[in-house]
Amino acid sequence: MPKDEFVDEDPMELVGMVLPGDAGQLERMAETIVEEYVRMGWNEPRLMVLFTNPMFMATYRVYQQKGDLYVRDLIRETCAKYRIPKVEVKHG
Repeated sequence: MPKDEFVDEDPMELVGMVLPGDAGQLERMAETIVEEYVRMGWNEPRLMVLFTNPMFMATYRVYQQKGDLYVRDLIRETCAKYRIPKVEVKHG
């Protein structure tokens, strides 16, 4: 049966939250996310979008707190582990 009325406090509504945690938890979360997407075949340029776009709050938080070099190294190490070929990005 369709729900026609809007309810202010819908218990089934999805809500995003930022949870407090230490740096170790942040690193483990980043490792898990990167591994998951690498195993689906994502490469470095595609993964970097997840970390550099503020729309993706969790991964963007990692990027802001740990920096570009940390994220790139994590992605490259994980890609090497699963033998995902490195994609050369041409500039200019």
